[in-house]
Amino acid sequence: MVIHVCDEAKDLKKDFFCPRDLLVKEMKYFAEYLSSDAQRWEEVDISVHCDVQIFDWLMKYAKRHLSQSDIERPKLEPGNVVSILISSDFLKMDSLVQECIEFCYKNISAIVSTNCNMNCINDTLLSRIADLFSHTEGDEILDRKDKFKSKLFSKKLEKLFDRNYNSPDSLGSASSLHRCSVCKRLLTDTMKKRVKCMPSRMTIDKHGNLTYSHLRDTSFDVNEYLIDLKSQLKTWKDVYWRVWGTINTLPCSRCSEIFPLVEFGHCKYHPEAPRYDNSILEGGSCIGNYPCCHQNTLRFDPTQQNKGCRVKDHIVYINENTSSSSPDVTLQQHQKVYDDLLAHREIICVPYQRPTE
Repeated sequence: MVIHVCDEAKDLKKDFFCPRDLLVKEMKYFAEYLSSDAQRWEEVDISVHCDVQIFDWLMKYAKRHLSQSDIERPKLEPGNVVSILISSDFLKMDSLVQECIEFCYKNISAIVSTNCNMNCINDTLLSRIADLFSHTEGDEILDRKDKFKSKLFSKKLEKLFDRNYNSPDSLGSASSLHRCSVCKRLLTDTMKKRVKCMPSRMTIDKHGNLTYSHLRDTSFDVNEYLIDLKSQLKTWKDVYWRVWGTINTLPCSRCSEIFPLVEFGHCKYHPEAPRYDNSILEGGSCIGNYPCCHQNTLRFDPTQQNKGCRVKDHIVYINENTSSSSPDVTLQQHQKVYDDLLAHREIICVPYQRPTE
């Protein structure tokens, strides 16, 4: 078969020759045009609009297994892999597409430093490349002109909201993200069962445990939230980390609460111990006072509402008890979440604001 290649950019034309069976096997795009009837092959005129050098590379790849051929298997390079990926995807060269995707994963910093145009990569291919990167690896990409990094984290953000996708980077999913109209926290369906609301939403279950019932804010629009976040934080990478920190939680060993990672610096405490009047009725008073803020407190407070007048970092101690609160999560996964939080706390954490009912 003869393939006529037209390279408009360089004003070149070149004919390539390839056995029909090999062409159909390696470039499945041509299969629907080349029937098994050999008499009709002469009626088919194949013309391809492509860079001549790229198509020459593709033909060498297609003929790599021919025993009589002295053509060496061509090599992928940072300067040509994007063009080859796009062309091989169009021609349905599945094995080569996979090779290009893996090459992109291993050499992305070198690729973006060339004059390649990453905007030509379609959404499906971009998703496949992004799936190979952990969010930590994505952070390490050297991409001065931001040819790929924002695209990568935009895809990772999209995956957080996909209810059918289990992200290896996130224990939580944003698919059910909503806001509580009472405490104003952003929650997921999993978090709302574990994260506290305001005292007015506190009840006691049949086992005598304190529980909280969040009230979904029907006016909350997740798309508007993301647009506002992008306007505030500027990059999709930072938006991703803020959302990631919103939907993942850890337990604090000091206040014994489950907290969203964005509230890592919100552990309440009193800098001074409460004082009680021990002179009343020999047994002393059951009501005390904190000298630091003059708040009253009960000697025994089953609601544990008066946690403090100041805030500092939560204390996270990863042990077997941490996993028991989430049976499906391993200690290593909890530790990874904590390590990622510490590495990106400047963008994940939000300032403390005293709640008002």
